[in-house]
Amino acid sequence: MIDAIYFDGQSSRRQPVTLVMHKRVVAMRGEGVKQSHRLSRLRVSERLAHAPRILYLPDGGRIHISDPRVDKMLKANGYREPRVVRWQRNWPLSLLALAGVLALLLSGYQWGLPWAADKAALHMPAALEQKIGDGELELLDESFLAPSELDPVVQARLQRLFSQMKQPRGERTPYRLEFRRSHVGPNALALPNGVIVMTDELVKLANNDQAVLGVLGHELGHVQRRHSLRRLMQALGVGVLVNVWIGDASSMVTAVPTVLLDQKYSRDFEREADQYAIDMMQANGLPLEPMARLFEKMGKAHAGKDDAASHRHEHDKQDGQRGKGRHTEEGDEEEEDSEPLDYFSSHPSDAERIAKLRAVDRAGK
Repeated sequence: MIDAIYFDGQSSRRQPVTLVMHKRVVAMRGEGVKQSHRLSRLRVSERLAHAPRILYLPDGGRIHISDPRVDKMLKANGYREPRVVRWQRNWPLSLLALAGVLALLLSGYQWGLPWAADKAALHMPAALEQKIGDGELELLDESFLAPSELDPVVQARLQRLFSQMKQPRGERTPYRLEFRRSHVGPNALALPNGVIVMTDELVKLANNDQAVLGVLGHELGHVQRRHSLRRLMQALGVGVLVNVWIGDASSMVTAVPTVLLDQKYSRDFEREADQYAIDMMQANGLPLEPMARLFEKMGKAHAGKDDAASHRHEHDKQDGQRGKGRHTEEGDEEEEDSEPLDYFSSHPSDAERIAKLRAVDRAGK
């Protein structure tokens, strides 16, 4: 026999009672209280270190039991803790379950989210895709781009040459080529609405029409594979994917500016775009060596900028307080240049990609 507190489920009144369990029957006695219930009809709360066990009665009443002997009484009457509760008290199983949850979350991020982004991108309305791309271009024009100062004759020639190129496998991916002067150096990028932005600085750095055409083919590969939209949707997260799937994409439109500057293509996307450029250049009988040399130039330009920033930072540290003042005036400008550069580095020049271009070029000769 143990002491307990009874609540009738109709009021907050506490009623002291005594409790006995015999042959799987729970009997409760107290002032004005006399009840018996089969243990199988009661729901028993999970045992916690500093909380009473609660027996939930069929009529909505509750019995709160703080006496630790209740566990032995329950066990003696055939009560067995639910399987989940037993697992929670088993440390090896708990650790295994935790590892399983973490593995599930990582798998969802690694494979599930890209898969969902791809599926949602396929169902994206064309009007919304256009709106997102227009918004990105407007943001870039306000922040990092300026009207092109490239000779209109050069612009027209590159427009004509690229428009005359055959796309791989007979594809007819729509695009629009825009020229801009850049505050962040030589680069090119593709937007979800099919706009390809080519900077004046990249055209001048290449100093070769075939190299520029190769980069444009790379960016067209991003457009054709919808990389920008897929990466954007991955960055915005699962919640937006669900909203787009059910037809409410307003959250994506409003969130685009906040993730745009953190949008970088994955290695797989870059490899796809590289292969698209290779296929397009080969389909038109153009060599890949000019594109490889341009990637080398871009790599050296970016490396030189990083070295200069590192040297500036070290020099400022050595100058002490005077260096701090210069850092706020000049270092901030350097930081403004270097951070957007990371965003625009959608086709970094590395040894693997250059080697592939040259290997394919040699094999085709």
